[in-house]
Amino acid sequence: MSNTDKATRFMAHRDFLHAGEVRDSQPGSLPSVEPNVSSSEANHRISNNLAILASAVRIRASDVSRRQQHLSHDEVSLILGDVSAKILAIAWLHRFLSDKPGADCLELNDHLYRLSETLLSALSDPQRAKLVRIGVGECFVAVREVVPLCLIVTEVVTNSLKYAHPTKVPGKIFVGCREECDGSLIVEIADDGVGLPEGFDPQADGGTGARTIRALAQQLGAQTSFDSGPVGLRFKLRVPSRTSRARAA
Repeated sequence: MSNTDKATRFMAHRDFLHAGEVRDSQPGSLPSVEPNVSSSEANHRISNNLAILASAVRIRASDVSRRQQHLSHDEVSLILGDVSAKILAIAWLHRFLSDKPGADCLELNDHLYRLSETLLSALSDPQRAKLVRIGVGECFVAVREVVPLCLIVTEVVTNSLKYAHPTKVPGKIFVGCREECDGSLIVEIADDGVGLPEGFDPQADGGTGARTIRALAQQLGAQTSFDSGPVGLRFKLRVPSRTSRARAA
């Protein structure tokens, strides 16, 4: 790896891990109620979210630049579709903040489903994957957590589309979230594919997508788990309650 590639990767991971810290250091970012969020605060949130997005794209660009072989048309299409989905997630949140500048939270279940629909439409043949909603009840999250959550979902759904059914047979992807009795948030994504390769550790191995998931989960103070069986892979993200996060801070 050249010194330029090393520098690019270092900058990307540094920005990715610290983009959330800049936002979280602002006064009033932890309380659950922000009745009068100004336009400048909304713009500040969007700016931080765009910084996260830019870091994710920079990581992907660094990986592409180090490849020895040329990308196929399908690989290029997947990369551009993935970036497009990330941009759409940011754009949706920006519209939400513009329409409801005083809101500090939103219902996540519907948004995750709509985001996943966009991914399926952009990245695959409509006949290849069927989306199934598994979320139970309403699932409210702080606005500042929506983009990291959606970027994690984007990575997991994209991986399911790419690897769950290598023979291109039709499959299913299950998406949803729920709130536990202790206030923690559970986001689940599953498929009915071939599961993880033997010996693969998603908590340590993997390419850009896996590293992105780990970095964003760390930013949220969340835990991730992968349950791979003979038929399918289930990903679970547990985000602690706001009270727990405030105490930890």
